[in-house]
Amino acid sequence: MYRRWFLGIGLALAAGITFGQTAPAEADTLRSLLSEVRQLRQALETTTVTAQRIQITLYRMQVQAVAVSQATQRLDEARAKVAEAERWRERLTHRVEDTEKIYQSHKEDQRERAAIELDLHREKKELERRTNEEQQLRTIESEASAQVQSEQAKLSELQDGLERLDKTVANQSQP
Repeated sequence: MYRRWFLGIGLALAAGITFGQTAPAEADTLRSLLSEVRQLRQALETTTVTAQRIQITLYRMQVQAVAVSQATQRLDEARAKVAEAERWRERLTHRVEDTEKIYQSHKEDQRERAAIELDLHREKKELERRTNEEQQLRTIESEASAQVQSEQAKLSELQDGLERLDKTVANQSQP
């Protein structure tokens, strides 16, 4: 009887030792798998967030490229208007100079001189108007140039951000 009892206790101890040895190995494996799943989930979340940031940055770059293009177009138009105003002003300046020479040469004919003086007055008024217009257009051109520079700086900033995101993705993909 004692023998059976010792045999039962011995078998129970042996079974306990055997089960005790396999249980920690399974628990370690499960912990390891759970840790790896958590790391994979974290890596997937990081990759998803990075991909979303890249998409947002690309969209913002597209919008900014359109803004740069529009600002450049406005600058080109302003430059063309300034050039045209400058040509008009130069023509009028030459006309005024020519009219003044004619006025000086007609000293004896008062009626002719009065008509020339009236033309000279109109031409000087037109020259003054064109000069003011040219100055306003130059101001617009200067503002358009500043706008282009500002928009290009924003685009460059977005490109730098995209490069940083690219490096981040490259660093994440390395083991």
